[in-house]
Amino acid sequence: MSATLARPLAQRVLGLPEPTENTVILPVPEGVIDKAYEALDAGHTHYTDRPGILPLRTQIVNALNRQYALELNPDAATITCGATEARFVALKQLAPAGTSVVHAGSGAVLTAAAQLLGLDLTTDTSAPVSLVYLTPADDPAVVAVICEQAGAKNWWIVWDVSAGLTGSFHPAQRAELAPQTISVGSFSGALPGWRVGWMAGSKAANKLRAYKQSMTICTTSVSQWAALGLEEA
Repeated sequence: MSATLARPLAQRVLGLPEPTENTVILPVPEGVIDKAYEALDAGHTHYTDRPGILPLRTQIVNALNRQYALELNPDAATITCGATEARFVALKQLAPAGTSVVHAGSGAVLTAAAQLLGLDLTTDTSAPVSLVYLTPADDPAVVAVICEQAGAKNWWIVWDVSAGLTGSFHPAQRAELAPQTISVGSFSGALPGWRVGWMAGSKAANKLRAYKQSMTICTTSVSQWAALGLEEA
């Protein structure tokens, strides 16, 4: 093995932390445990539908539609192995190497993917931008300006709600931005370690799904069925 590959991955990829032991053990909601047992009893232990199980995709888009007054369809949603995979897939497929990814707030969660993919993370919208990364926690005034530029210059928009569905604004509320806006999210706040995230929306939905499938085929079956229990928790 080469000396480079022998080093821990976090030492080779900037922004990727070393794994640490989780000293805070969160209780798993009873509804999640029940759904996991039900899935095992029903034999849901093999591959799921490649996009992810329909009940979970439906639950996700229904939550987005209620929170942000959108009209997303479950067919435009794909279950991923956490939000990290969803972000990586979006950057890999939509941001060509050598271009810039603009972020309005912190871009820390993109650092490792950007290094691997040869992308520049910046707040400078005059750079050769291909994609913008925004969250509900970002300054609304800055988000508004960037969305205007994204619409005018046809930049892709990743709207990351992995910290929770908050606020009332979403770029896809604007009809002209909906085709270029990808929402990404995660259940990791309630289910750390279960690796269940998602991406939804945009005219690139099928392209993103195909690339996700080429990497991990589908997200773990029992984790997907268990995540349904969060709605009942």
